[in-house]
Amino acid sequence: MPLFSVITPVYNPPIDAFESCIASMLAQTHLDWEWCLVDDASPNAKVREVMERLARKDKRIRIAFRNTNGGIVAASQDALDIATGEFIALLDHDDTLHPNALNLVSATLTQDPTVDYVYSDENKLDEDGRPYDLFRKPAFDPIRLLGQNYCSHFSVIRSTLVDQVGGFRTGFEGSQDYDLILRVTERARTIAHIPEVLYHWRAIPGSAANQLDAKPYALISAERAVKDHLKRIKLDATVSVSDAGFIQVRPTISSPPPKVSIIIPTRGDGQRIWGVHTCLIENAVASILNKSTYLNYEIVVVLDVKESKPLHPVSLPDDPRISVVHYDSPFNFSDKCNIGVKNSNGKIVILLNDDTEVIDSGWIETLVSMLQFPGVAMVGPMLLLEDSRIQSAGHTNIPSPHNIGSGLSSNQTGKFGMFGVTRRVSGVTAACAAIHRSIYEELGGFSIDFPACFNDLDFGNKVLEAGYHIVWTPLARLFHFESLTRDPAVAPHEMAMLEKRWKRYFGREDYSRQPA
Repeated sequence: MPLFSVITPVYNPPIDAFESCIASMLAQTHLDWEWCLVDDASPNAKVREVMERLARKDKRIRIAFRNTNGGIVAASQDALDIATGEFIALLDHDDTLHPNALNLVSATLTQDPTVDYVYSDENKLDEDGRPYDLFRKPAFDPIRLLGQNYCSHFSVIRSTLVDQVGGFRTGFEGSQDYDLILRVTERARTIAHIPEVLYHWRAIPGSAANQLDAKPYALISAERAVKDHLKRIKLDATVSVSDAGFIQVRPTISSPPPKVSIIIPTRGDGQRIWGVHTCLIENAVASILNKSTYLNYEIVVVLDVKESKPLHPVSLPDDPRISVVHYDSPFNFSDKCNIGVKNSNGKIVILLNDDTEVIDSGWIETLVSMLQFPGVAMVGPMLLLEDSRIQSAGHTNIPSPHNIGSGLSSNQTGKFGMFGVTRRVSGVTAACAAIHRSIYEELGGFSIDFPACFNDLDFGNKVLEAGYHIVWTPLARLFHFESLTRDPAVAPHEMAMLEKRWKRYFGREDYSRQPA
């Protein structure tokens, strides 16, 4: 069994919280550990008393005391310097571990000896020690990690890897763990997620567990850490911090910008939106032309003439960027998408419903930018209902395939930043999805076995099976008037076909698969 070195920088913790932290370490069912605590010149003499008493009680506990306050990076590095274990575990002085935390990590490492980094689920403790805010984390997602340190607690890293990347770095105070995790995950052979709550993060006044802006300097450090990470992996991008405290990364679009083909299948229907009867395709096209700032695009409208029941003949602007392809077969959304792609010539394809309307002028730039992330094949934006509630923030397979966030407020970032960060997902809705043309063609486009429903779910699974990734981003937004041009009924044969092909993934977030 591996020896774990638990690293804890200590500075003036509430004594009762510190005692709880100590009790949780002493209660570990895995016995092969050492605890490296470094006090950073705490003004409360009681802290030293507690640490010295603890070291006398248990020889596995290694303590050191700094003469002057050097900050959390200095104290963390000092603790690291006295560690001798095969793995380094990070524990804050007022937080607690589940009794089986180290035992479960040990089992994970035994199961796969190539694992260099392990992280677990976590929750928070209020001032009375009551748990709340359970965070069920996803499998490792390097794109989400750029937006927030979602791995955070409980983190365990192979010691040799910590040494290779240089330990804790001065200048990243408040985000020193984040900076370390970014450097470690760049080199780790295997990264494992334990879907169990092994860490309890105490939320006290002034704690980052309570509010993101409790330590504004930490956000500055986090932004710097991400910029450094992007330089190391050689990904050119712009980096900023959102008002909600999340890091926003936009990979640089190649020069010249690639041509984008916007494919819009339509029957030319009209519906009431914004209180007015409107021809949906005309409204969608007008919003693209009037609001989009991206220059190199075309719009291919695939008009269903056989089943079309327009309010009046569709009238589109006389614009060289617009072409119309007439579709004279029974309704099949998938077939219309495929025909639209065949009649376009952009390197990037955006599939777009006619019941959509552009909100952000830079929506095309954002979607194209996200496709610059290595391995990303497909990207979807935040889609909003007419009343600005969320229509879709990507797809999840848990417990079965459905839209994330449907009906929730778009004015909040959601639990654990779900709606505030760009992240990998199991799929995105074809109401708006950007795809590399080469990959769309490689995978055979949309399956005509799904004429109305689940075509995007089926295609998304094909993307993942091929070893590519799908990303959702809140940095581009459109209105989606909830399938106004489609019969809401789900054909039983389409559901049966979806289950036949992909039911093995229902209930799992497998958005990073090995190619089949």
